Order: sequence, then C-alpha cells, then structure tokens
Amino acid sequence: MSQEHKTATGYTTTEEWKIMNKKIDWMVAPTMAEYVNGMVSDKPLNDGGHWALYAKDKFVMPLFQKNRRLSMVSLACGSGHIEESLIKDFNWPISRFVGLEYDDSLRINVAERFKSIPTCETTISFFDFNNFEHTGEQFDIVFACHSLHHSNDIEGLVKAMQKMLKPDGIIIGIDYFGPTRFQIEYNVLPIIKELFGYLSDNLRRNLLTPEMKVDHKFNYDNFDTVANYDISEAIRSSDLRTLLFSTFPIVEIKPMGGTILRWLLQHRAGNFRQDNPDHVTIIRLLQYIERELITHNRINSDDLFFCLKKSEIL
Repeated sequence: MSQEHKTATGYTTTEEWKIMNKKIDWMVAPTMAEYVNGMVSDKPLNDGGHWALYAKDKFVMPLFQKNRRLSMVSLACGSGHIEESLIKDFNWPISRFVGLEYDDSLRINVAERFKSIPTCETTISFFDFNNFEHTGEQFDIVFACHSLHHSNDIEGLVKAMQKMLKPDGIIIGIDYFGPTRFQIEYNVLPIIKELFGYLSDNLRRNLLTPEMKVDHKFNYDNFDTVANYDISEAIRSSDLRTLLFSTFPIVEIKPMGGTILRWLLQHRAGNFRQDNPDHVTIIRLLQYIERELITHNRINSDDLFFCLKKSEIL
C-alpha cells in the first residue's frame, strides 16, 4: 500500500505527491539549485559548487586526514537518500554511519539504501526529537538536513548533539531558521507582495489547485493551517537560530536564501520553464533582489548552511 502525505488540500499517495512536488516546490524553478548552492560555495554548480562538495573540501577532509576513519550520525535522516548521496556521489569518506529516524517505513528504506555501500558500517535506529536518549556513542560528524526545525525541544536536542560529538567533532547541516510555522517577517511581506504584483497571470497560476487557478493577490498558509497538516512543521524554528548558534561555537554560517523566493514561488514554481528565456531572466532577477537584501542585512536568510564545533561550556 502506498504511503500517504497530508497536504493543505488533503491526502495524496507518495507517488502522486512526488509528481506534484516537482511542480510546486520553489527549488524546482529554473537555476534555483545553482543559486542556492552558489550562495554557499561562491562557485558555479557545474564547477564543484554544490554545498556538499564545499563542506567536504573545507570541513570533512581535514577531519578525515586527522582521524582517517570517520563516523557520522544523521538526525531524522528520512529515507536516507541525501546521506547516501554524500557518501556515494560526493565521496564523503564515512566508514561508520548511524541514521536516526522516527518513521518505521523510512528506517527500512534507509537500511535498504545503505546495503549498496558495503564499505560503510551502518546502524539505523529509532529517534524522537522531543524524547531522545543518547546511547553514548560519539561521532566525528553530526549531520542534520532540514530536520532540526521539526523539534519542539531544542534545548534538549542541543544537549544531545553535544554528547554525540567527539572532542574535535563538527556539526554540519542545512536548515530552515525562519519564522515559526512558516510565517513571513513583517518587513519581508510587503516586498513579496510587491514582487508578486509584477508577475503575469500565467506565472501566478496556483498549481496545487486542481483547476490551476490564477492567484490575483499573494496569500500563504496561516499559523493554524501549517500546524494542522504537520504538527511538527517549523514548530519553534524562530528559536532555532539563537539556541543553536549560542550553544555551539560557529565555524561557518552561509545563507541559502528562501526568505522571499520560497513564498513567491511556492505552488507556482512549475509555471517557470527552463526553456523560456524570459522566465529564466525573471527568476535570476528575483534571485538578485533576494541575495542583495540578505547580503546588505536588510532581511535574514531563512535557510542556512552551517558548520559548528563542540561546546566547551555544556
């Protein structure tokens, strides 16, 4: 039986949701992967500019050269496809991998994936963000990819992460640090509304609706709607930035955008076609606006890449 995903418009099967997500997720818009990765690496995507390569060269390999045998734990690893890609596609030299995940079916998926990496000793275990008991094993790398913003007990989580780290270990992750329940900052909303007003009707089509209706004014899910379709979604994301970065010494933080583009393109990204020069030009202009506002500290970057090290005070 197919798994189900709960959305703002109801339930769809996993397969249906994957097809839908390729139309509505802001990251499927033309050149968006290049933009987000370039903010981290300052390099083109086709020239080693992916964030995973950047992290490997700058943070993982120096650790590997010191320890020679690296261990990594991933918090809420989902299906494990990102972690698998880090090892197989981006050649992170991980010899020991522990995947922590709440969902039973996803843990099975991770175990199956990692059978294709016989050189990596693998353990998949149950994990609850809000009631986590550390087993005592320590790791060279604690990895988190868009998972921390689902925690309601951030204070307990950072203590657990501290215990997981070896003395010279590092935390590497990317995550959403914006307003709780995916709301929009008061100083950002007028910018989004103005930019939305410049889009033509064919680019305002809401692809999440069956009739793909044109949205004549900008709107987004309110606090309760987000909570109703996923009780853990961005439950305390506005606290994450302060609690995480005040606990662990910062090695590096890089913006990954999304403050404007996530909401402007949400449910509409598929309207923009890679083979349409006008569409690509519009996307690049929107990227420039968001990047400049973030660079000059006019707005925060909702998404961040980060590398942290073990705290000496916990």
